[in-house]
Amino acid sequence: MGNFRGRRQGVLLAATLAFGLAAVSACSGGGTAVQSGKVANTEGAAPKGVTLTLWHNTADSQALLGLYKAYEKKSGNTIKLVDIPADSFPSTVQTKWATGARPDILEWHGNRTDALSLNASGTMLDLSKLAFVAKEGDLAKVSGSVGGKTYAATIGALSISGIFYNKQVFTKAGLQPPQTYDDLAADCKVLKAKTPGVAPLFEAGGSQWPPQILSAFNYLAESNDNQAYDTSVLTGKAKLSDADGPFVAALTAYDKLRTAGCFNSDRTTAKWEDQMKAVLDGKAAMVAQNSDSIGLLNSDANGDTAKVDAAVGFVGVSATKAVATYAPSPLGTYYVPSTGDSEKERAAVDFIEFATGTGYADYIKEAKIIPTLSGTTTPALQGLLQDVKKAYDQGATLSFNSEIPGFGNFGPESSKLLADQESPQQVADKMQAFYQQAAAAAKQ
Repeated sequence: MGNFRGRRQGVLLAATLAFGLAAVSACSGGGTAVQSGKVANTEGAAPKGVTLTLWHNTADSQALLGLYKAYEKKSGNTIKLVDIPADSFPSTVQTKWATGARPDILEWHGNRTDALSLNASGTMLDLSKLAFVAKEGDLAKVSGSVGGKTYAATIGALSISGIFYNKQVFTKAGLQPPQTYDDLAADCKVLKAKTPGVAPLFEAGGSQWPPQILSAFNYLAESNDNQAYDTSVLTGKAKLSDADGPFVAALTAYDKLRTAGCFNSDRTTAKWEDQMKAVLDGKAAMVAQNSDSIGLLNSDANGDTAKVDAAVGFVGVSATKAVATYAPSPLGTYYVPSTGDSEKERAAVDFIEFATGTGYADYIKEAKIIPTLSGTTTPALQGLLQDVKKAYDQGATLSFNSEIPGFGNFGPESSKLLADQESPQQVADKMQAFYQQAAAAAKQ
């Protein structure tokens, strides 16, 4: 959307980061690693009859799947989807990428730290000259942006992280939705007494990335207004490992929730899918997650959005006030890897132009989400999405990790904290080291 930072009413978002470099066999893609620095070619007619491999997240909405079909019909090209499981999406992409495999189109996070993790400036086509960049406005400076150049098009709804809560459970316990981490602790105590058998907070360490949200992202939302905290880390004025700093405070607050017995008994093995179903079914009072998960809730309810809206609400929560946090979602954020195949690269750029051009309005209408590109009408929103939009409008801040290199390692580290394998300070010390290593590597 045109004024991303100025018009808060126009976006929704997500922060789901994890990192894995275990070796696995690579799927066939558009070729092996090719150093880029190339600008996307838009000259002449796009080729037809080309098969484009797209690595995509299995959490893609039906609207995104429909967009792929619409492009095939319009272009005469074929999109071959390579499914990347949503549950292990970050680590799977990282692992496949590390082998040198490349798709023709990559669906991936827009966070700068994630773009850096794939060396976007060296492995992706520069899309800065495409028409969508002006329509994205300030979003193009955040999502898929490295060194002042835009390497990704973000058409999916941005993702807001906060707290999903079960309305009936809260009503039964006589509680109002939380706003702060003190509220979370107090609500946990009440819920344990009044709703035995219901997990006050449901964690999903089995998926590794979900614990990041409650252990840091949500807590630090108020500290990163105008990117204050991540700037302080990037400039060296603060360290993630500062014992009296907000990152350690976030980890400590999370650990106190663990020791107070606020989490589900299977917290270290439960998956993302489990936690969303639990809050929908009333087996959990609260879940810290992002708005990308609404699609899973709707699926669990067999498409009955009215049932979801009646059962689940959403609020922003941070350290001491109700502030949500956001980051570009991987769902509907697309890069064009440099594969060395000029025909396929041109066709992949054609897909980007379609997805952000003639196919965009129909996609937004079908998806029923707030557009990220200016000049497109916002459709009627599902009630739960209205809650998310309200949380964003009330002053959501960019997820602090979005700009800090090395945070791909936080998934495993936050999971160790959840499992009581590391202390808050140990996690912070390791993340500071990861940051310093990644920052040094980025300068080489």
